[in-house]
Amino acid sequence: MRKILLPIALACTILLTSCGSGMKAADRAESNSFAPQTDNAAEYKSDEAYADSEAYENGESSSMSYKQSEVKAINKQMLVYSCDMSIDVLEFDKAVDQIHELINNYNGFIESENYNDGGSTTKWQYSDNEKWKNLYATIRIPSADYEDFCKAVEDIGDMRRKNSSVQNLTTEYSDLKTTLSIYEAKEKRYLDILAEIKNEQDAIGVENELTNIQVEIAKIKTRMNNIENDVAYSFINLTLNEVREYSEKPIIERTDTFGQRLKNTISKTWSSFLYFLENLLFIIIRVLPFLIVFSIIIFIIVKIIKFFSKRAAKRKKENYQKRMQQAPQMMQGTPMPPNPQMVPPNVPPPAIAPAAPSQSNTENIDNNNNKGNK
Repeated sequence: MRKILLPIALACTILLTSCGSGMKAADRAESNSFAPQTDNAAEYKSDEAYADSEAYENGESSSMSYKQSEVKAINKQMLVYSCDMSIDVLEFDKAVDQIHELINNYNGFIESENYNDGGSTTKWQYSDNEKWKNLYATIRIPSADYEDFCKAVEDIGDMRRKNSSVQNLTTEYSDLKTTLSIYEAKEKRYLDILAEIKNEQDAIGVENELTNIQVEIAKIKTRMNNIENDVAYSFINLTLNEVREYSEKPIIERTDTFGQRLKNTISKTWSSFLYFLENLLFIIIRVLPFLIVFSIIIFIIVKIIKFFSKRAAKRKKENYQKRMQQAPQMMQGTPMPPNPQMVPPNVPPPAIAPAAPSQSNTENIDNNNNKGNK
């Protein structure tokens, strides 16, 4: 049985091997028939990739690219320059004259100005030493001379603060121009429609729309003119302060060692203490006249109160003495005891005489004495 199965298995194996080789050959033939197409596709893809890489290297971005090919420069056509400056000066009037002269030399003008001489409005008279003058002005200078004017103003005194800024209004101005062209085209179309309309009601509606459009056009033109003026003339917000003295170089205190720190602390403490005593002395000098006046008034009030108190006590004593003299006597000849409410202070009550013994009491006393003798 084994001898029969062995040849059959061998034959099947040979048959299957031949079938597999035939199928592989057919597959190879079929693949060879499509080989030129696949090669052309691969070649097309490689050429397309090369073209994309070459375009990327040349800075050309495809429609599907999300990267920006080049950096755009900022448009500097509509820049508005502004500067805030604070300057301390010793000679205030002279510094104001110098600023006005600089404004005239650079063809500028003062848009707003606020001057204060430093005097208090609550006082009707004060000396010049109590004044601290200051000036706040908004100055407009042509943008071409903006930097030169700022440098010239800095040399007038001691500059304490300076803040500069630039505002770019190019995008807003461009948007306004585009919006203006749209409104102007719409205005022209409404004018043409209005010329052809014969119905009065329709004409009124078109005129209302035309009026609204013209109002918007006027607003846009006004804003564009303001931007052009701000670009042409820069802003300088200047604050000028009068001072008695200032040092050009800051005072540097060395605080490296313990001794130096201790010395600086003692010096500052002593200066503060002297400043406190000085202010206290000035306060006493200012308040002293008021204290004297108040003391005199209080002294007079106390004297008046004492005078009326003594006068009232004297009157009370006199009235008491009069009442005592007019009081009735008792029937047995004993004086009436005084009313405690009528007795003035510090006056002792009058002595009351002992009453005389009656006849019945005398007889009783004699009988008792006789009994005792027996």
